[in-house]
Amino acid sequence: MRKNLKKINPMDLARPDKLLFKGLKTLSDLTLTPRNMYADLKSQSKGKAEITFIGEKKLEEVKVQLFSFNGEDIEESNEKDFSVMENLNNSHIHWLNIHGLHDVELIQKLAETMNLDRLSVRHLLDTTQRPKVEEFDNYLFFNIRSMLLDEDDQLDVEQLSFVLGKNYVISFQEKESDHFDDIRYKIREGIGFVRKRTSDYLIIQLLDAILDNYFETIEDINEDITELEEEVYKNPQQKTLLALEKSKKRADLIKKSLTPFMESINYILNNRTSFFQKPNIKYINDLRMSCANALEEADSTARSLESLANIYYASLSQKMNETMKVLTTVATIFIPLTFIAGIYGMNFEYMPELQYRNGYFVIWGVMIAIFIGMLVYFKRKKWL
Repeated sequence: MRKNLKKINPMDLARPDKLLFKGLKTLSDLTLTPRNMYADLKSQSKGKAEITFIGEKKLEEVKVQLFSFNGEDIEESNEKDFSVMENLNNSHIHWLNIHGLHDVELIQKLAETMNLDRLSVRHLLDTTQRPKVEEFDNYLFFNIRSMLLDEDDQLDVEQLSFVLGKNYVISFQEKESDHFDDIRYKIREGIGFVRKRTSDYLIIQLLDAILDNYFETIEDINEDITELEEEVYKNPQQKTLLALEKSKKRADLIKKSLTPFMESINYILNNRTSFFQKPNIKYINDLRMSCANALEEADSTARSLESLANIYYASLSQKMNETMKVLTTVATIFIPLTFIAGIYGMNFEYMPELQYRNGYFVIWGVMIAIFIGMLVYFKRKKWL
């Protein structure tokens, strides 16, 4: 990462605006560094025909959670023994949730048990690729991204992958998070329709929970915009511009992540996949409308940030114009005064006015009169 840092030219210190834009460009370069780093790992993996985890290790140990339920009873297990997945009870819905993706051997063991295609395993272990949806004979695979601001006001981006079968759902998360706590609570307490419906209804609920994270993140960014708007109008500073650029990057990232989310939903609706039952299509339509609303909100947020950035630059330009106007006015006032002082400062021997007894006071009077007259004139023209 050190190689991406650029040295600052001492001459740039005289140009704060130039230094600021260099800082913004460096920030952008550093943001892209992990992607470039993982590109080499991808190439090596493909060259060796190996399945490799590509991403950041966010847990020390992979954790497993299995729910098996129907309308009458529920079983919950945290064992890493996937043999129970080989003969699933058709009278129950099974939800297996994996926290942590770095244990490739464990993921491959699950893939062999569930007869997952090698391509699906490669995609779920690569957290840097664009989300996608793929349909196979016995399951539907797709992955999406979740975004949420953490306690340190940093954008936490996590890739989640899903495998949907006839009576089971497998979800893969990079780390432990509270995305699905409400759904787990409903399953344990028998609240709502989750335990009474099929596996496709369960995955719709999971996707809806992820979409709620997007709305929450957009709302947090909009709250920041309200504060930045006040700064832009009252006292725009360089840190204000940096905050605007940071929020713009977040809004753009949300839009880029929601677009494949929408594409996945459209794929499900347009292809009428057999993994989603007809009674649940209405919930997919509702999910598409929510995703469209989130995209509109993100686009509106990005436009608001762009407008604030334009206002920031206009405000700086206005301040500069005001400063130049004052300096020009002062210089204009002193031009005739300097002219008079220059004439009578010449060392000619024969200058009649120099012999006047009150010449000094007369010149002072003339200069003061000119000064006051020009001030009054500029005030009437509203140049001051």
